Amino acid sequence: MRRLIKLLTLGLLPFLFPLAVSAESAPTRRISWIETFDHKEIPRSIGTWEHNVLDSDQSISVELVDQDAANKIGGKALAIHFDVDSPNPAMVGCWIKFENQNLSAFDTLHLNLKSGGEGGFTGNIAVQFTDTENRKAPYLISGVGKEWKEYRIPLKKFRRIADWSEVKEFEIIIDDINASPKEGILLIDEIYVSSSKAGEASYR
Repeated sequence: MRRLIKLLTLGLLPFLFPLAVSAESAPTRRISWIETFDHKEIPRSIGTWEHNVLDSDQSISVELVDQDAANKIGGKALAIHFDVDSPNPAMVGCWIKFENQNLSAFDTLHLNLKSGGEGGFTGNIAVQFTDTENRKAPYLISGVGKEWKEYRIPLKKFRRIADWSEVKEFEIIIDDINASPKEGILLIDEIYVSSSKAGEASYR
């Protein structure tokens, strides 16, 4: 007991028992949301396109479903119904429009994907950014399973985007060459970018 009192007097106790780190003092990873899909209706910032609208064998539609990659109560995800099983070149996509969003402070894209089909999605899909100069930078994602999986892609992988200060669009693209199966459902949720440097979170 006398030894403990002496250590307290000398101010040596903190070296023997590590101090707990306050949660408030921990650095916050800076993030910026692209889309959570937690809406009552699909907003105007989300839409779809088809490579050949005259080809009835290729199509795409989207809907909000009561599933959530982060298990939020009341959260939703976007279900993408696609069909690129055509004798003609087929490609469809879903776009999310920005208002020239500045992503220059971030370095990683995060998104959650799962297959709505029983056998999973064994092919490739492309995710793509477009800047204000209409430069498009795609990146292929493979092996989408039946359970939610978070994909983390360094923004430097989108090599055609030289200036991230004005990005106007994000897309998910499915084509007949890379898709397997060529008809099915993909679910996407919780899309955001993050920075490896500490900072305050920001939201759209």
